[in-house]
Amino acid sequence: MHNLTDMEALGELEFDTRWWYAFGLELDDARLCQKTLHNFRGAVMRHGKGPVIFRKTTDALIAALGIAVTRQRLDSHILSNFAVLNRLGLFCETMRVFLHALKKTASGLYESVGGGILKRYSDDSRYHDARREEGRRRLAVAARDLYRLAERFKDNATVEKLGEYGLMKRLLSEQCSILSKPRPPEKDDDDRGDTPVPIKLKSPKKVRSDSMQTPHDPDVTYSGHKGKGYEAQIAESCVESNPVELITEAQVTPSSGSDSAALLPVIESLEKSGHKPEEIIADTGYSGAENASEATGHGVNLCAPAPARGKPLPGVNYPAPAEKCPENRKEAGEWLKSRAQPVFGKQYSPRAGIEGTNSELKRRHGFGKLRVRGGERVYFKVTACNLKRALNYWQLQRLKPVQAVEGAIAWV
Repeated sequence: MHNLTDMEALGELEFDTRWWYAFGLELDDARLCQKTLHNFRGAVMRHGKGPVIFRKTTDALIAALGIAVTRQRLDSHILSNFAVLNRLGLFCETMRVFLHALKKTASGLYESVGGGILKRYSDDSRYHDARREEGRRRLAVAARDLYRLAERFKDNATVEKLGEYGLMKRLLSEQCSILSKPRPPEKDDDDRGDTPVPIKLKSPKKVRSDSMQTPHDPDVTYSGHKGKGYEAQIAESCVESNPVELITEAQVTPSSGSDSAALLPVIESLEKSGHKPEEIIADTGYSGAENASEATGHGVNLCAPAPARGKPLPGVNYPAPAEKCPENRKEAGEWLKSRAQPVFGKQYSPRAGIEGTNSELKRRHGFGKLRVRGGERVYFKVTACNLKRALNYWQLQRLKPVQAVEGAIAWV
């Protein structure tokens, strides 16, 4: 809830009386081993309990506060926690991680690798720190070294069990093409004394956006307009009569995916949890005739601007937009185009409020750059955000009589 590190949280637990009160602890019991906290959280993540914690806590808060979910807004937010690597850095780091694991698992095999590769990719190597003019040549060397390492241990059962070896093979398939004949290194290359290999780097344009970006978090992908990391799909209630708005759904998706593909899974999840809205407000990324018609099939009206190619022509008098989207795909597309009217602008305006939620998650809960790796932590953070909002509301309600009395005394 306060975006604390483990040690900061344990310090608060031991020395802040508010924490003792919250957990019902006596002074002598207000302490915890960091390893216990780490292991417990690891178990929660290992068993996929993050979404369960979010769902059960949020359901209870919605019921306790009487939150209406008939209208909701949806947006996505990019987040990550890893060093952004260039292409050479990705090759070097992937081999360094493998060699480090190999040294711990089978030191004899590690020593047999050879001085050239060990020199270039061992723990103390700086081979990835190349000047711009040297980078392309070193990248070709790294690609050949990656192939040599993968081939060297491909029939070794002990090595093939290593996850780090699998990451090398994945990187090889995503970034390189296998040729019919080996190609020798150039005379000035750092691997000029090594055997030729049949490998060629793919053009950057041919490398898929869902390719590995770091060996330390293999699920991270790349989005051309948003960057590298994960994407969190966040849905939030937005009904004027609500005492406070809550995040109703959170899903972690690859950043390489499109927002358009995330709309229906969010609606289906909200439907399953019993919080399906009558209307969902989203930006153009979630729009389109297919999404509008499929949302209608679930009983949800999609309020979103039409895609660029569907904008109404200037000077054309479109009919007043119908309130509900038709389920037929073609009619749904026409319905989206007809929505570019002043009345639609008023209906769409509540969508802007979710930008404040994105900012809150970023500033208060560390959403801008996760302190730890893995998308599972997102569920802890959105749960904390909902709890904080509920507690703030209840605290203000409790203080209202006090404030009224103080105001009366001040008037007297």
